[in-house]
This record gives sequence, structure tokens and C-alpha cells, in this order.
Amino acid sequence: MLLKFCLLHVVSYTMAFTTTSQTPLLYMTTTTLCASPIGPVARAKKAMDPKEYNRVVEERMKRDQISRTEAEADYNSFLESPPFYYALEKKEEYYQKLGYKDIFDGMIGEAEKEGKGDEVREQILKFQRESKIKAAVVLVIVISGLFYVQSIYNENPMLLKGGLPDYSIW
Repeated sequence: MLLKFCLLHVVSYTMAFTTTSQTPLLYMTTTTLCASPIGPVARAKKAMDPKEYNRVVEERMKRDQISRTEAEADYNSFLESPPFYYALEKKEEYYQKLGYKDIFDGMIGEAEKEGKGDEVREQILKFQRESKIKAAVVLVIVISGLFYVQSIYNENPMLLKGGLPDYSIW
């Protein structure tokens, strides 16, 4: 059923665009198929409680003055991403609409308007430094683990080559 829905959308969009403009058919089909896909969490929410799903989508349409497709894509993104990451994505979009390159530049620029630019810049640098240290520690642990497994293999190659026992009856 989902496939039939997608194909109908592709046909209707390509017919609409090819009659009003000289855009190639293949280009419009590709664009339509690249619409945000619905993930398993959003699909389950929509199937289990369609009234609540539609209520939230319609509320978002009214509040943000956007189309149903955009509202569904936004709500599906919210359902699929943990709220923390969803909030970060929305904040980055907000700062990019204001003309900043990324979220960090936006935070610094807005803080400078309030006179707290140096303080926020230091916090961001501290955050970035701590993140790099954590990433380096994780890499060291993973690489150390791989060297440990290699040393075990070098001592007894048959220990890791055996694999799982074959219990097949063939």
C-alpha cells in the first residue's frame, strides 16, 4: 500500500510539473522520491494512534503555517530522533535562517549582542576541547582492544579461527 501511495505521488508530481514547465521527467521523479521517508517509530505511532498523529500534524500546520507534507516530515523527524538531537537540529536551522554559518557561530553572535560574547566563546571552546579528548580516549580504547585481540590470535591462531560449531544435520 505504501508503494502504491509513493507511485501515485511520483506520477502526479511529474505530470503537474511537466505540464507547467519544461523540467525533465527523470529529475522530478528523483526529487519526489527523495522526500523524507517515514521511519519505524513514526510508522508505528501513525498506525497505533492515527487520531493523535493527525491532531499533532494539523496543530503543527496551523501553528507554523506549513503544508501537511512539511508538518508530517517535521513530526516524523521528531519521533525518529531523540528530543535532544531534534532540538539541536532545530536550533541550528534557526541560526542558519538568521545568517550564521552554524550553531556555534549563532550562539556567539547572539551572545555578542547581549555583551556576553567572550564568555560564550570560552564555553564553546571548552566544550569542543572536552569532546576532542573524549573522542581520542574512545579511539585509544578501541585500538588497544584490537591490539589485545591480535596478541591473543598470535599466541593461538586456532582459538579465533574455529568459528561457531556446525550443528547442521546435512
